[in-house]
Amino acid sequence: MDKKISSKIPYILIVVLGIAIAGMLFYILPYRYRLSQTITFEESQEPLKNPLTGFAPPAENVEECEGNRLVYIGLTWADWEPRPGVYDIQGLEERFHLEKWKEENKHAVLRFLCDIPGDDTHMDIPEWLYAKTRDGAYYDTEYGQGYSPDYGNSYFLERHGEALKALADYCNEDYFVSYVELGSLGHWGEWHTNTEEGVPGLPGADVCWEYVLDYSDNFHNARLLMRRNYVMAAEGGLGVYNDMTGHKEDTEEWLGWLKEGGSFETRGEALELVPIENFWEKAPVGGEFTSEYTMEEMLDGRLSETLELLERSHMTFLGPKCPDRELLESSGAESVEERLGYRFYISELRTQYVFGANELKVHMKWNNTGLAPLYWDWPVTMYVYDKDGNLQYWEGLDISLSKLMPGGEIETDAKIPFTDLFRKGYQIGIGITDPQEKGSLKLAMESEEKEGVQIIYTYQNE
Repeated sequence: MDKKISSKIPYILIVVLGIAIAGMLFYILPYRYRLSQTITFEESQEPLKNPLTGFAPPAENVEECEGNRLVYIGLTWADWEPRPGVYDIQGLEERFHLEKWKEENKHAVLRFLCDIPGDDTHMDIPEWLYAKTRDGAYYDTEYGQGYSPDYGNSYFLERHGEALKALADYCNEDYFVSYVELGSLGHWGEWHTNTEEGVPGLPGADVCWEYVLDYSDNFHNARLLMRRNYVMAAEGGLGVYNDMTGHKEDTEEWLGWLKEGGSFETRGEALELVPIENFWEKAPVGGEFTSEYTMEEMLDGRLSETLELLERSHMTFLGPKCPDRELLESSGAESVEERLGYRFYISELRTQYVFGANELKVHMKWNNTGLAPLYWDWPVTMYVYDKDGNLQYWEGLDISLSKLMPGGEIETDAKIPFTDLFRKGYQIGIGITDPQEKGSLKLAMESEEKEGVQIIYTYQNE
């Protein structure tokens, strides 16, 4: 019996020792080095000036555009095609400073225009096109003076398609033009004319469809928006824009169309307005501030009303009528800008060391406190640096930012191959870039920045 008992002692010791070692490896080691952590973050309240959202002042005004990430290009047909089939790309680039804005990683809102009311008699279509058609109407109304073409003219429509294709081919060369507002028809390209003062109305719905197809068939990199939620917008999944932003009654009417639909009279078949109340989850909302009030009024005495209308509209951008350079840093302008579009941050980061795989699991919770999602799925990358700040590892995260809705949350998981180098200290950073890796998106978080990467967590082995 004594021999039997003594023979088992080594095995018992081995088992106990194994359990102790396992306990140290699986429990003591991670906590000794604080490798398993849960860190929570508060949203930063600083203005972000992120791409694809915010104010979009006129691109031709360099001074006004300097503090913004979007610019507005209002291009008339007369300027784009001065002679039949001759498209003035050089004039477009020089007038709107496109090379400068592209170098600064800005993005553009584009509207093609055939009729801009002004102070003097003029036309915004090419002279050669007028000579071929001559069936529009000069007008002098409370809107101003100008020339309203006959949009139903078959030659006019044919040449419009060719002009739009040429413009789209130019824009499709890169991602600079990110939003295209379907203009072309009506005063300011807003799809209405002043029929009360004798200006001919728009052509019927069948003809209007042709204009929409000129846009949807040709612009491939930009999101398209219409002035109202016409049936074309509903069926095509387009966004909308409100050029009376800040005006309560007009915006209430516009929101009513989005919710309940309606009808818009033309010279032919009416344009039907189709309810698309939650369309903003997949398509953007833009527009510009109304001219009914001064900008100071909307950003001060009417600020609470302005913000309420923006929130109900789920707006992403405003321009070309938006706060000028003198008002851009006012508290009212900053309140508006920080609400426009998306606003992402990580509310929680959790690390867990897995000894068997010698890896660190990283779990993150992503939140959006803005008014809209990001309408592109820009790649998101996690970067890991050693304690000396040298990049040692990176991994693309499986997250679709276009699905991160206001008030929503998305969770991501990643793994870091762990080494003794990281045990001495490491940093986790997040980088979000456009598909061409030129512009970057910033999270609403207090963090240091390293070449476009935000360092959101630092581990130090003290």
